[in-house]
Amino acid sequence: MKTIILFTGAGSTGKTTMLKALETHFSKQFKVSVISEFIRTLIDRKVLDKVDIGADNNNQVIITAELMCRFFEKILNKGQLIIAERSPVDTLAYSRHRKDSTQYVNELNERFLKVIYGFKGVKIITFYFPPILPFEEDGVRNKEGQKIIDMEICKI
Repeated sequence: MKTIILFTGAGSTGKTTMLKALETHFSKQFKVSVISEFIRTLIDRKVLDKVDIGADNNNQVIITAELMCRFFEKILNKGQLIIAERSPVDTLAYSRHRKDSTQYVNELNERFLKVIYGFKGVKIITFYFPPILPFEEDGVRNKEGQKIIDMEICKI
């Protein structure tokens, strides 16, 4: 059985740090696949211009589509363990928070959530990261967004 370890939480809560530690630990025992830093890759490739709470509907669709593709590529791959620093809960929280979010964007994220958690032959373990660490400014995330998204994640 394939296992997916998901981290969910707002920005700057320690998800990437924990992912790297688990990857190092588990790679000694399992074939590990990682889903990490994909939003930064999209920013670097100039696919996205605004993220976090400043993203628009188009960016939300791109982020969701990219995360979906990465999940399905990893699920279909031969690795036993998948570790992801973002979950469909996160993408749903970001789309729900947007006042101009279209019904399609919200439905897309809800479908993504249901499909991943309903995937046959896959065990999913989800860890929630509350915003208890000091916030790190990085030019992508912002502290106000962290609070807003964390409240939305808790609702989901």
